[in-house]
Amino acid sequence: MILLEHFRASLIRLIRTPSYSLVTILVPSAIFVILGVTFIENRQEANFALGSFSVFAILGIAFFQFGVGIAEDRESPWEQYARVLPVPPITRLLTTILASLVFVTVSIGILIVVGILTTDIGMSVASWFRMFLSVIVGTLPLAAMGLTIGYWCTPKGALPTANLLYVILAFLGGIFFQPSLMPDLLNTISLFTPVRHIVNLTQAGILGAPWSIQPFLVLLGYTIVFILLATAGYRRDEGRKYS
Repeated sequence: MILLEHFRASLIRLIRTPSYSLVTILVPSAIFVILGVTFIENRQEANFALGSFSVFAILGIAFFQFGVGIAEDRESPWEQYARVLPVPPITRLLTTILASLVFVTVSIGILIVVGILTTDIGMSVASWFRMFLSVIVGTLPLAAMGLTIGYWCTPKGALPTANLLYVILAFLGGIFFQPSLMPDLLNTISLFTPVRHIVNLTQAGILGAPWSIQPFLVLLGYTIVFILLATAGYRRDEGRKYS
């Protein structure tokens, strides 16, 4: 019951900040039309672009709705009230991640409609399912990274930090072009980013190729590390303000 109530509160908080919610939901579809459609020549490229821009959607939601949003909300009266409630930090962090799945679903739903209207997107039911599963799995480490930004950065520092990481991870992760087109050094560096592994999972799912265990282990490791960092940042902030 507590988890459900905090999930509802997190969702309402995000809906009430349209400056973040609308932009992060619509930007992937807009860039898909501007960049993706221009260079798509066949169905497979359209499917790959849909998978990659779905990852782009969760990256923006994680970093801006949660990273920047939480950093700004830490100074709000509601946050100060919520901090004195008898709820473990991990409960609040998990409900925030669950709330992100709602916005991810809406953003990707719009992206699919735009893709169908502007390109020759089409794949089997199994490929659709595996692509969505890849996106859900990828939401966890990226949302945890967003929470870490939110609880460790100041309100003024969160936005430039999120912007910088957003651009770097999007390009290194292979969202805008195939990783095989990168120089060897950048291609090697990209293998250490969570976005690259999420994109690889979506593309394997679209192709119907078997998944290896490595991307899942890498993403699980990122999730655990950043959940721990976000929890530490939460406790640090709590200790400064309420001890």
